Amino acid sequence: MNILFLGDVVARSGRDAVISYLPQIKKQYSADFTIINGENSAHGKGITSKIYRQLKEAGADVITLGNHTFSKSEIIGNFSQCPDMIRPANLEPADIGKPYIIRECRGRRIAVVNLLGTVFMDIAAGDPVTAMNSLLQEIDADIIIVDLHAEATSEKQVFYHIFRSRVTAVIGTHTHVQTADEQVTDGCAYITDAGMCGPFDSILGRDTDEVIRRMVYREQTRFTPSDKPAVICGILIRTDDATNRCISAERIQIRPEMRV
Repeated sequence: MNILFLGDVVARSGRDAVISYLPQIKKQYSADFTIINGENSAHGKGITSKIYRQLKEAGADVITLGNHTFSKSEIIGNFSQCPDMIRPANLEPADIGKPYIIRECRGRRIAVVNLLGTVFMDIAAGDPVTAMNSLLQEIDADIIIVDLHAEATSEKQVFYHIFRSRVTAVIGTHTHVQTADEQVTDGCAYITDAGMCGPFDSILGRDTDEVIRRMVYREQTRFTPSDKPAVICGILIRTDDATNRCISAERIQIRPEMRV
C-alpha cells in the first residue's frame, strides 16, 4: 500500500498548490491513502471547516492538526462537521475533536494518530509518549501512522525509537523545514519533518521582509503569510501487503518551478 503524507499546509499559497496539484501527485505516486497536516492552512494559523472541505474535495482522506488547532474560533463549534479531521491527543480542551481516526483502505484498517511534542512547545498537556501508550491500548488497526507535531529533533527521534516496533510510521511536522533523514527501521518509517506546503520564497511561510523587520529591527509586526508560489513537501511510505510493515520511505519536494 502507498500512503502519502503532505506536511503543514500554510496559508492561501499552500492551499492553492495542494488543492490544484494533489490529484496529479496522487496519480504520480499511486497513492492509496492520503494524509495532510492542515494546521496552518487558514491565513497561516489554524483551519476552518471550509478549508477542511476544500482539502477533502481535493483528495485528502485524513487531516491532522497541531498547536494551532483551535486558533480559529469558527472551528471550535464546527469540529463535529469535520469527521475526517483529528487533533493532538495531548492538547486541551480534550473534549473537542478526536485524537485518532481509523479508516479502511484496500482491506486494511489504517489508524492515524495526532500528537504534540513538549520541548519548546508549552501548549502541550502531557507528554506524547504517555499519550501514545494510552492510545495504543484502544487502537485496533493493521497500520498506524503517527503525526508528531513537535519542535525538537531529539524528541521526535526518542519517540520513534520507543514506538518503532509498535507503529508503521512516525512523521514529524511543525518546523516547516523538510529534513533529509527519512528511514525505515524494524518496518517503521520515520522523518523528522515532512516539510511544508507553503510559500517557497519565505521564512517558514511568512513574508520575508516582515520577519526580518521583526527579528533584526524589533518592529511589532503581524507575521503575515507570504503570497509567493508554494513548495509542496511530504513523504510517501510503502507497506508490505503481507506484513503491513513499512518497506520504503520516499521524500517528496516539488518546488514551484517543477510544477507544470
